[in-house]
Amino acid sequence: MDVFMVYLFVATATPLFLWAEHKKWAIVHSPFVIALWASFIYYVAVPDMGTLGHIVLWTLFIANFLYAHVAAIYLYAAPFLREQKLKRRFTLIK
Repeated sequence: MDVFMVYLFVATATPLFLWAEHKKWAIVHSPFVIALWASFIYYVAVPDMGTLGHIVLWTLFIANFLYAHVAAIYLYAAPFLREQKLKRRFTLIK
């Protein structure tokens, strides 16, 4: 549960970091964060969530995890790798 709480705070901060450069990505990510907080509050408030509650919570967690990593790769790693590829290509031409 401690790891989930840490991830919940990191996921909550992610749209704030994206907002400056990529507002659309931050807006798309916000419902994931709201759903994670809602399911967490439900998890804390209801002692016995049942199978469906656990499935929803872990599905949201995995979907948010995948979204955050795809967004990070697409927004930050891909431009860096593209730039490195162009530098390599330019030095081979010289």
